Amino acid sequence: MSNKDALQSAADEARKAARAAREFAGLLDDYAKYLTQPNFRQRAEDVHRSALNKLNVINDGLAACREWVDQSPVISVAQPVKQIVEIQVSNEIVIEDVPKKRSFRVGRKRSGNVAIS
Repeated sequence: MSNKDALQSAADEARKAARAAREFAGLLDDYAKYLTQPNFRQRAEDVHRSALNKLNVINDGLAACREWVDQSPVISVAQPVKQIVEIQVSNEIVIEDVPKKRSFRVGRKRSGNVAIS
């Protein structure tokens, strides 16, 4: 099996596992909903069993995905070219101006002739 085929199979298995994980999340949501309602206790147990089965499907899919990746030949990937960035630094000393403090005055709100404080 070629490297491309092995990786494609691994990607397919990963998609299946992701789909099963979404279904698993929905089952857990249903389980939580039924668990809080006394009349649906049996339904909650059934949904719990279905969720555990879906979890097994997810685990099997991830294990198969890992096997496909392990079977694929190792690809030699060229190292990315390092980019050299040159920074020019001037010898001048830069003094930043300190912002001036702003003054303000708090006035009282007046309603008619009565001052509110």
